[in-house]
Amino acid sequence: MKELDEESALAILFANTKRKKRSENLLTIAQCFEYLVKLYGSQKAVAEKIGLSTEMIREFLIVLKLPEEVQKLVADRRIDSVDIVKEISALKEPQKQIEAAKSFVNSLSKDVRDIKRLVKDANLPVEKAKATILDSKPKGLHVFIMDFDDEMYNAINAHAETLKVKPPELVREIVKDWLNQKARDKKE
Repeated sequence: MKELDEESALAILFANTKRKKRSENLLTIAQCFEYLVKLYGSQKAVAEKIGLSTEMIREFLIVLKLPEEVQKLVADRRIDSVDIVKEISALKEPQKQIEAAKSFVNSLSKDVRDIKRLVKDANLPVEKAKATILDSKPKGLHVFIMDFDDEMYNAINAHAETLKVKPPELVREIVKDWLNQKARDKKE
């Protein structure tokens, strides 16, 4: 992130906390809040300046307390929800936070609370927690778990971002197109 000054930090926060769609990731927003808290002396002063509650500012600042590995996922926008960050941070052990974050990123279900609960309370490994969640899915909903190496996974995410769709939607479209092509080939 570039060097912050008061004007740029305020601009980033106004642009990214007053709209549903954010152009910046949560880590950048948290860094702006941290800069302004140091500059103004308190979260309350920043809250008054920005027009947010001190609770909301505190929630954004939680990102900065997470392990570096989780912060990287946040910076890459693979985790891009304050609510998800709060759930992950509720786990006190950094290793559990990392496991929950990875589970969230790799899960077809984006409900990190379920995965986190299983990892923490049932003391299950992440893969077993995901399997348990998939076993309890509603009938009529078919879920496939696909293993991708990091290169393929990152390529899918990058392409999905370019197309402005979610990665599962992109994979679904690729499979659908492939099946349609197979059907056309079979007719010929």
